[in-house]
Amino acid sequence: MTEVHLEPLATSHLAHVMTWVNDPAVMGYFANRQSAITEQEEAGYLERLIASPNDRAYSVFDADGAYVGQCSVNQIYWPARNGRLFLVVRREMQGRGFGAAALRALMERSFGELGLHKLWLIVRRDNRRAQAMYLQAGFDFEGVLRDEYFVKDRFFDMVRMSRLSTDG
Repeated sequence: MTEVHLEPLATSHLAHVMTWVNDPAVMGYFANRQSAITEQEEAGYLERLIASPNDRAYSVFDADGAYVGQCSVNQIYWPARNGRLFLVVRREMQGRGFGAAALRALMERSFGELGLHKLWLIVRRDNRRAQAMYLQAGFDFEGVLRDEYFVKDRFFDMVRMSRLSTDG
């Protein structure tokens, strides 16, 4: 089984983040990140994310210390103990089990240390590989958000999925 460890996001991780943040093959799945991002812009974003009381972000590293990607729980609504899951694996590390390993580690931290009850996410309807990973981790479908994202002159349906801390 692939092993990873999560480190709380730090501004010193900026160079790592920049390895994927402008990669169209990775960012084509994220509607709000479609133009080139400068290091200065990303540094400001990281600072806001780190300071946020409603976001918990982590850099993902493999067992040898190589940078894998990022994961986070965002938009945490503390009264209902739920948050939106985000996960990205840089292109060079994809297809090797790191996404599933990072997902397991983030779920453990979210349901354990953070005390959350529900994790939810949206994923492009045509991204069957990601959906399969989430289903294997115990997530279930909640619904389809029709024409939710507009990327490169095209609308995409998004699928909302979730998992509860009490799910098997």
